[in-house]
Amino acid sequence: MNTITEIMDRVSESFTDEENDLFIKCRFPYVMTKAHSFLREGPEVYRSNDAFGFPLESWSKEDLELIKKGCRQILEGIGFTADRPFKGLGVRGFYILFNMFHFDSAARKTKRLDLGKMLDEITFEHVVDGGRVTYFNFVERE
Repeated sequence: MNTITEIMDRVSESFTDEENDLFIKCRFPYVMTKAHSFLREGPEVYRSNDAFGFPLESWSKEDLELIKKGCRQILEGIGFTADRPFKGLGVRGFYILFNMFHFDSAARKTKRLDLGKMLDEITFEHVVDGGRVTYFNFVERE
């Protein structure tokens, strides 16, 4: 796996100034660093180093798979814009991914796209410093 700096450089190399500002505003480097650590260390080691003990031991194997899927998308620069939302996480996966990064949901807007399809825009608040970030999640119901 590449270093987190190499990954950030690769992801952000083609950003416009606006995208770069958004990248910083939504604390994506922090989120990417945490995602990279989770994928590199695995859930047990990550939990042992996490101040709040995330991911919780009570989370299922399916939950952990959703977190891995979300972390892989983060390392591709996915999630901080409406045109590149997370996919395949569902509502629960999206929430627990950001819980693991110490964010709680503060506000939610849902845009219905088509029958059974929606785009969630969630503003999360960091539980320690209160900073707010907004991320996007595409949800397709069967």
